Amino acid sequence: MYAGFDCSSKAIHCVLIDDNEMIIEQIKFSSVHKDFEFRFYEILDKFHDHLSIINMNMAAIESAIYIQNAKATIAIASIVAGVKYGLHRLGISFAAVDNNTWKRQVIGKGNAKKADIMAFAVAKWGEVFPEQDYADAACIALWRKKYG
Repeated sequence: MYAGFDCSSKAIHCVLIDDNEMIIEQIKFSSVHKDFEFRFYEILDKFHDHLSIINMNMAAIESAIYIQNAKATIAIASIVAGVKYGLHRLGISFAAVDNNTWKRQVIGKGNAKKADIMAFAVAKWGEVFPEQDYADAACIALWRKKYG
């Protein structure tokens, strides 16, 4: 099983695909707290509590991206670091991948927009994505399987 993780300051989206590139599961770890400090711990607590029962051999996580707002950049980087640490603690092989890299290798366009990613994901897997971030996570998992 291959897991793809797409992180934001509000949630961790995870999609698992099998050797045949079929989607097995979509999981979201989130919090409704407005204050990032509370949200950060709740998101990562949920993630870490569930992590040991997620059936995966390899994972990929989108590297933190620079956003013009320093506070948002730090928040996303913190969530990404928490996911990396959780995977490390369980001995799960993972790779961090820049968003331009997985987009170029999976979608065929390094500067692919949300609509491009969703169009690719729906063409490959069907109308199974309740949120854009799941489509991103599925493509990140596919990147791990094919290129990571």
